[in-house]
Amino acid sequence: MDGLKSKAAKSLFWNGLDKVGFQFIGLIVGIVTARLLSRDDFGHIAALAMFTYLSNVFIESGFTSAMVRRQNNTDRDYTAVLSFNVMLSIVFYALLFVCAPLIAAYFHTPLLTVLARVLFINIIINAFSIVQTIILTKQFRFRELAIADISGAVISGVITIIMAVKGFGYWAIAAQQITQTLCRTLLLWILSQWRPVKHANFKVIRELFAFSASLILTSTISTGARYIYNFFIRPPRYSMEQLGCYGQAYKFHNIPNLVITGTVTGVAYPVLSSLNDNKPRQLLYLRKLMRICAFITFPVMAGLYAIAPNMITVVLTDKWQPMLPYFNILIISATFLPFANIALNTLIAVGKPKINLYLEMTRNGLMLLLLAVMNSTIEIMLYGYLLATFTAYMLDIIILTRYTGYTVTGHIKDILPYAAISAAMAAIVMLMPRLLDVNVYLMFSLQILAGAAFYFGTAMLLGSQIIKDIKELILKR
Repeated sequence: MDGLKSKAAKSLFWNGLDKVGFQFIGLIVGIVTARLLSRDDFGHIAALAMFTYLSNVFIESGFTSAMVRRQNNTDRDYTAVLSFNVMLSIVFYALLFVCAPLIAAYFHTPLLTVLARVLFINIIINAFSIVQTIILTKQFRFRELAIADISGAVISGVITIIMAVKGFGYWAIAAQQITQTLCRTLLLWILSQWRPVKHANFKVIRELFAFSASLILTSTISTGARYIYNFFIRPPRYSMEQLGCYGQAYKFHNIPNLVITGTVTGVAYPVLSSLNDNKPRQLLYLRKLMRICAFITFPVMAGLYAIAPNMITVVLTDKWQPMLPYFNILIISATFLPFANIALNTLIAVGKPKINLYLEMTRNGLMLLLLAVMNSTIEIMLYGYLLATFTAYMLDIIILTRYTGYTVTGHIKDILPYAAISAAMAAIVMLMPRLLDVNVYLMFSLQILAGAAFYFGTAMLLGSQIIKDIKELILKR
């Protein structure tokens, strides 16, 4: 038990460092480019986001989960998966290459044809990194994954900033995505000892499809539904600048969500999978993961909502203030996503990928239904997204009870204390501009300091078990 606990703690640390470091660098680069480039530049990239993410999700998601869960993988199996993924990525790229003029015509923006054909090369590059990622994840070698991710983010970030300063516009953002994936892939091949063998076992592809078909379909539907808003916010009804504002609001609200979800669920899946033969212990780990998630998620999301107006002015400049209403709605919806993702990953870990599929289809079906009737403005669209997200989150937790014994009452008890403290913190932070007459830069700093002091101080006074665990881990180190 101590061995798994130690391995899980180390994995959580490196996976957390990976996600926090990667997103922090991305945040810095995003801030610099947002100040240098126009809202229109970001609108062009946002127009193509759906196609890029859909292709990558379809290629990597199902086999990654299936191979991590599978116990006796061989080099021939890995070689087959690598070959299949690369061939599939080439097919996707060829299809998108041909469709690029149609995409450009749909958005009434001819220059998207060339941009799409260059940007979509990223799909093929990414396919070469999937097997290396699977192997390092199965071996709990999150340190190597962190090195590859963070190094790729730094190198691509430097290139992007230089191009933005030189006036390359949206090509600077496209270069970031391509160089980041290329650097990460090369580093994974250097850091991992695995290499493909001559004779691939393509029979494993058919076996993996039995488990991963529902996951591929789930991820494809989920990603398509999530980025369908980019497809609706288009000229001539909306401007490229509005699409750029929405795209930036989505990107910046999604950074903390990706950090939290990636850190916790990245470790949760292999750990919970290894405990399928010990259900009581699996439930204990699941509850602790939910508490850790609540401890981090609620203060971050509530704090971002409270400081958003000043944050946009200080960090991005006033030209991005039109994104504020989009950002606020998305931040509220993002509060529920990490818990839903833990629930869905747990269902996969206990061998119920089809249940995961049904839940995701329900959520996305509800999202699309609400989009069909709530689309008069971008804000109304996002309120529909919020309603669908919260409803799906509650359903995920209810269904999780059946397969793990983790009750809704137990879940509420685990997360409610952190939600209450965070709500009080947000209220105090939002009142500060009315009570203090200082410039926006000083107010922004004071809001962050006051919010952090209130949250951690209150959590310590109330005897938070998470803080006790952190203290224990630090003292052991």
